[in-house]
Amino acid sequence: MPVSLDGKIFAALGNTVTSSTVYIGMPPNNPDEPVLGDPLFPGSSQDGLTPPQARRPLAAQPKKTESRSRTQRQGAITQAIVTPGVRLALSVLAVFIGTVALGQAGAEPNPAAPTDSSLAPNDTAGVPTAKKIVLVSDPANTAIVREIAGDLLTVDSIIPPGANGHTYEPVPGDAIKAATADLYIENGMELNTAVTKFVRANYRQGTKEVNLSEVIPPAEVISTDSAEDIAAHGHSHAFNAHFWTDPIYAIAYAKRIAQSLEQLDPDNAATYQARATAFIERLTVMDTRFKEAIASIPEQNRKLIVYHDSWSYFGRRYGIPVIGAIQPVSFSEPSANEIRRMIDQIRGQKVPAFFGSEVFPSEVLDAVAAETGAKYYSDLSDEELPGEPGTPQHSYEGMMIENVRLITSALGGDVSILANLVPGAAQ
Repeated sequence: MPVSLDGKIFAALGNTVTSSTVYIGMPPNNPDEPVLGDPLFPGSSQDGLTPPQARRPLAAQPKKTESRSRTQRQGAITQAIVTPGVRLALSVLAVFIGTVALGQAGAEPNPAAPTDSSLAPNDTAGVPTAKKIVLVSDPANTAIVREIAGDLLTVDSIIPPGANGHTYEPVPGDAIKAATADLYIENGMELNTAVTKFVRANYRQGTKEVNLSEVIPPAEVISTDSAEDIAAHGHSHAFNAHFWTDPIYAIAYAKRIAQSLEQLDPDNAATYQARATAFIERLTVMDTRFKEAIASIPEQNRKLIVYHDSWSYFGRRYGIPVIGAIQPVSFSEPSANEIRRMIDQIRGQKVPAFFGSEVFPSEVLDAVAAETGAKYYSDLSDEELPGEPGTPQHSYEGMMIENVRLITSALGGDVSILANLVPGAAQ
């Protein structure tokens, strides 16, 4: 059974519970002693349990002395209801609840401050307010959201940098991210269903969710099903969700993100719109330069062989199709047959280079390079940002400019076409 915080299920912690459901805030032995309700979810019952009938009866404790302290009694309760398997999970929740409680305590009126209710509202001017929190499903889209949000919002990714966006499994700490988010922005199209289900199970009721893939015209979505599967069923069941590798789709994402942030924080709507407009203008220039750079690659080299197929939308946009991917659908290690097919394809197509990714293993691809004579590049990135956090290079623009420089150079094109592209700078 999962750990519950006033009825809110923290799904990631469920595997650690070995007995019945554990609630934060069990009632004290003395019914006259007050118990705080749940600080995260107002409206919890007086004794902190929701629903009341869910209370777990406590075994009678031998009455030792009247001087037994409240701390001692609560310690006995904790021992009675907490099994070793849930202690770590409760520790995570306790840190979070303590933080909220401290914040509430800090918000109490200062005895030395005026308490006249007639004070005008602007008498509180200058008092900092907490930023709203936006949680995003993956690092690449997090970078786009940050371009538009600036420093007005706290923006975080549920998937940490460098993790595999398809196979990442949330950890208990991610439940806190979800529970505190004011807005959840999801790439959609089943990019990572485990993350999607996890966040939905843990964010607060009423949290707004935005699915970015809904802005992509259905007719433009690329299926990852085989031709045989499509023929057998009459339609596709699986799709390529890496829309952001096409800057034109990133522009569509940016427009939808700006609308969402304006709804979340209307007071700063003009700023979000201005930042989105500037970002879109830069991507429009970037798109033009990318077309020119890819077109400079000799035609016989203008094709991509990659480890994981996250580049089909990019390839379609710039006329450099993905003709081979060693791991198009499955996220397991490639089989011997898959490796052999890739070797044969590289030799047959006579491509001078092929590309891996920062989140996939390189040992196999090094062996493929040795076997074929083609050069292997391991740092083509669809999620991990270059440069140091806080620098212009550490951005969606920085990532895509580095990618196109790499592809253009490796396949024999003219990299100088990209010389004037600077992340974050108007062209």
